[in-house]
Amino acid sequence: MSGAGSPSYRWTKRGRAKRCRAFRCTTRTHRGKNRNRALRKGTRQNRTPLKWSQKFFLNRNLRRDLFRKMSAAIPFRSINLRAELRLALLAAAESCWLYAIVLTIGVIAGFPRVISPLGIFVVYWLGLVVGRLLPRLPHAWRTLQIASVICAVLIILLAMRVGFYGEFALTSPLWLSSYFENGLAFFQRFTGEQISTLVLILAYMRALGFAQRPLTLWVIGFQFRLGIVIFFALAIIAAFAGRVDFIFWIFMFFAFSLLGIALARIEEAGQTSPLDARWTVVMFTMLAATLLVGFALTRFLTLDALNAFIAFLSPVFLVLQIIFFILALPFFILTEFLIRLLIPLFNLLANAFSKMIPTIPQTNIETVPILESVTRSFETLMPYLRLAGVVLVLVVIGWVIARALNRRMNREEEEMFTREGVDEKQSIQRERRPRAARPQRREVHAENVRRIYAALQAQAEALGLPRRAAETPLEFLPRLTARFPGSAANLEKITNEYVAVHYAQQQASDAQVRELRDVWKKTKEEMKQAGA
Repeated sequence: MSGAGSPSYRWTKRGRAKRCRAFRCTTRTHRGKNRNRALRKGTRQNRTPLKWSQKFFLNRNLRRDLFRKMSAAIPFRSINLRAELRLALLAAAESCWLYAIVLTIGVIAGFPRVISPLGIFVVYWLGLVVGRLLPRLPHAWRTLQIASVICAVLIILLAMRVGFYGEFALTSPLWLSSYFENGLAFFQRFTGEQISTLVLILAYMRALGFAQRPLTLWVIGFQFRLGIVIFFALAIIAAFAGRVDFIFWIFMFFAFSLLGIALARIEEAGQTSPLDARWTVVMFTMLAATLLVGFALTRFLTLDALNAFIAFLSPVFLVLQIIFFILALPFFILTEFLIRLLIPLFNLLANAFSKMIPTIPQTNIETVPILESVTRSFETLMPYLRLAGVVLVLVVIGWVIARALNRRMNREEEEMFTREGVDEKQSIQRERRPRAARPQRREVHAENVRRIYAALQAQAEALGLPRRAAETPLEFLPRLTARFPGSAANLEKITNEYVAVHYAQQQASDAQVRELRDVWKKTKEEMKQAGA
């Protein structure tokens, strides 16, 4: 055999050339899976090993699918930049009013320094990262809570190193001793390290609270209004305390908050209309215009302008004071009358209590050593009480953080279950499954007629007269009447009723079924007697 299909022809020079031409033609005409299928088919026909280039080509699609699966498994592979930017802007905006709080307290208390806004932002942003990553880990709740507390301690130490002890060398551990010495002096003095640590703990807890929440337009707008209220309260306190200047951080708060609100609005609008460069231009233009208007108003609405306005309205204030005094005068007179009326009762109660408490003579010498021993005992217990207080504070902080994380995890779990149920419902709705044929509803009386005729066939077959496979009821009727001549009328009646119900699809009544059942009982006895 020397034809094209013989084994000897496959290994000749001409056969190899033909296979190469077929391979080149196949690679030109096929793409993707069709090309791989053609190569595999040619390989099975030719029974020749593939070259390295052919193997590389065959496995390219498999490698592409594997790369896509690995890319999807990486959590930071696909990042929503607008969502991440909203989180960073939220952290920056809340860091502004948190820094204003700690700055106001520090100035009033006379602290030389407090935590910087950078340290607060680091704690807030890392708290958001921890709050989003920990619930994804497949571990027990207690393990994740302990991990959250450990992360909080490390992040707060990092923020204190960056935002409070920046003057120390990068590798110097001396700042730790200074921090713990001043931070743990709860019962001795109030230090800047303590208030800074409390603010950082508050920032971390708020970050855990916002980590799993969707930053919608309503949420960001509510936090913006909350920050305005806090700044307003701090401005009133600063007006009485003096020497507190956080105007720059008010402008930064407005810039970050308005930018976050704009991004949230863009995100909502992007669900119905496509996003383009116009959104960015409009967003930054409106932000700059808003800040410019606010800055211009601050040049006019100053304390001097407010004092001048109050001085201008001073006659009106004088009239209001006179009206208030006239309205409050009867109340003051009534209050004075009641006090004078109750003075004897108060004196009587005071005398009764003074008689109940024994008086200690001032010249008692034995009371002095007793008081000194109690004071020494209290001084001995002071270090232990401080340690117990520190441990209690740390336990309370850890419990609050763990409870916040547990609340976030429970919410994430409920949202996950709800999301899975919605996705499953949508996937089921998308699937087009062929519906099963709806069973035909049979009328009860017609079914009874069919059963009576089936019993007739069974009785005839038991007596040696079976119905043939291709025989109709009307063809079977002559043989029945010939075999059972005494029941010919009844057999004809049962057959006609069955044909009317089964073939003509006529409805049967209850009276017809009862009559047919009586006829069948009588016919059955007659058939038994005839067969015997």
